[in-house]
Amino acid sequence: MNKIDDLSVRELLVTGEYRIPIYQRNYAWGISETTQLIQDIADYAKDSNDSNDSNNQTYYYIGNLIVFPRFKDNQQYFETIDGQQRLTTLTILICALRLCSNYDFSWYKRVNVSFDYREKSNYTLSVLFNPFESHFADEEKNTAIMSVFNKARFVVDNICNDKGIQVSEFISFLLDNVKILRVCVPEGTNLNHYFEIMNSRGEQLEQHEIIKARLMSIIKDDNLAMAAFNLIWEACSDMNRYVQMNFDKKVRSKIFDNNGSGPIKVKFDEIKNILTDTNIHINESERSLYALFNDSKNHTPYNKPWEENKENETPESYNSIISFSNFLLHVLKLINTNDENVVLDDKRLTKIFDEKIEKIADKVSFVKVFIMELLRTRYLFDTYIIKRHQDRWSLKRLSPQRKSDDKYYYKDTFSPDESEYDTSGINKRIIMILSMFHVSAPTQIYKHWMSAALMYLHNQEQPINAEDYFNYLWNLSKAYMLDRYLAADGKKLSFEEIIYSNEGKSQNTINDIYWGNINIEEYPHVGEHVENFVFNFYDFLLYNQNHDNDYEFTYRTSVEHFYPQHPTDREPMDFNHLHSFGNLCLVSRGMNSKFTNNLPGAKAENFGSIDAMKSYSIKLKSMINCVKNHEIWDEQKISQKENEAKELIIKMLSANNIIL
Repeated sequence: MNKIDDLSVRELLVTGEYRIPIYQRNYAWGISETTQLIQDIADYAKDSNDSNDSNNQTYYYIGNLIVFPRFKDNQQYFETIDGQQRLTTLTILICALRLCSNYDFSWYKRVNVSFDYREKSNYTLSVLFNPFESHFADEEKNTAIMSVFNKARFVVDNICNDKGIQVSEFISFLLDNVKILRVCVPEGTNLNHYFEIMNSRGEQLEQHEIIKARLMSIIKDDNLAMAAFNLIWEACSDMNRYVQMNFDKKVRSKIFDNNGSGPIKVKFDEIKNILTDTNIHINESERSLYALFNDSKNHTPYNKPWEENKENETPESYNSIISFSNFLLHVLKLINTNDENVVLDDKRLTKIFDEKIEKIADKVSFVKVFIMELLRTRYLFDTYIIKRHQDRWSLKRLSPQRKSDDKYYYKDTFSPDESEYDTSGINKRIIMILSMFHVSAPTQIYKHWMSAALMYLHNQEQPINAEDYFNYLWNLSKAYMLDRYLAADGKKLSFEEIIYSNEGKSQNTINDIYWGNINIEEYPHVGEHVENFVFNFYDFLLYNQNHDNDYEFTYRTSVEHFYPQHPTDREPMDFNHLHSFGNLCLVSRGMNSKFTNNLPGAKAENFGSIDAMKSYSIKLKSMINCVKNHEIWDEQKISQKENEAKELIIKMLSANNIIL
């Protein structure tokens, strides 16, 4: 029988030795995964603080750590089978907090995690524990570990500030109230067989499936209502197909305008009549409601309505930037914008819905309103929010072919009716600004910008005016900068205030900017602490200025010093210029590891080819081009670039509209 230990993070990091075997992949988490973990912990820490019951401790279980006990030289250690990414991240996080806080970490005597045959990773962890006793060159470090370490404390500070909790409260909750279950595989276990079982184990019910069953139970006395609800829910749940294509051909054109491709043209009761007229099986909804749990348990396949008749359908390869569970919360937020308890975090999906349903008097009406808002919002999402298509950002709408009612193609959302592509450029502009928002915060949860965009779309008449939509997004980005990332502590606003109270319009002006937030003129932070959104916003301004049509926002999450912090065979640069915004740029994690300690000239020579530069940020391109044009990258050039950035930011934040 497996031995299971219920450990707090404090106990985990002082109990036992953990080794990551060579057959496990190396540390692969980045800023987005770490931010999500910190966000989750902070959410529970806040809930714990807000609780009035001091005797009822709040615990947050972050999963299992599967280990295999081994012995060497009469000493036991645990071979880590599953959970090593989380274990390593917790270790990095504690090292960062230990270095940058006044919290008592005297109990943490050493790092108890190591990697078999990966000395660079081991050395990096040891240096993080004793940063003042060791010095090592950039090429000797594990860049993935260092990237998380460099930003972890900054992320903790920002999230705690958002939640209104102290960093010390976060640390206390992390150490003593965050739990992990350490599961010891019995000695003698065939690990190959164990891995086979792990990889073939059945999936548990997802939270959105539980929500579906609970909502349908409210209307269980109306079979037609259940059938209509089930039809809409199943169509909306597949986030990687345009929602119209998730309906049977017989009902598609009856629900959606423009031969089944346009906005919704019916109400809930009319969909009930459509099901009767088209002979859609009503008992399908009963099967979904009453057999849902057994089907999941028994792995019973379930054919979606749109899978039964695929002939003449257009193939699709559009990938959603959000999960269905998180999308449900965006819809609930749309109809409850003033409810602060509706947060965009799907780990609490069932709790949020249960609390909302409990407070509603007319539950039947709520179910009908919600399912229609779900369908309407999916149409808006598919048509006006970016997707990934063939490794590019896409903004397209479904359109019928001229000579056929049931054949469709995809055209630029804001193209003229007679054209497949937008010739004015507005479609590209909207793609650019939406992707700027997304790559700056790519995690599934807390997509505040998407909530803002959907709320705007929800409140407009169809069809959406492209220029008005773009201007709303532009003003929202200005509010992010002025009221959030450039605002002094006393003037910072929450995303909820920016989006819902202020309707995406900035309250601060350029006179309220605290430039020290982005290492211009004042340098209170280490360079890595400049928010990714600031870099991407500046790239958007440069894109507007230079019209770099090949440029695309991608997941660049590492802050790079163009003049390196530890230059090879060269004296370090003074602190202020080294960490100035003029010397910083955003790169991918892979590029961060390649740049290492190269001086600007070597970076331009080794990584400045035309093909390579296509994938770089515009800011980095301009840096490399300076060096390629034989300009010296020194303190004077960095100051020049800092002033250029400041002037452009001021100019564009002062403008009411932006013209590309």
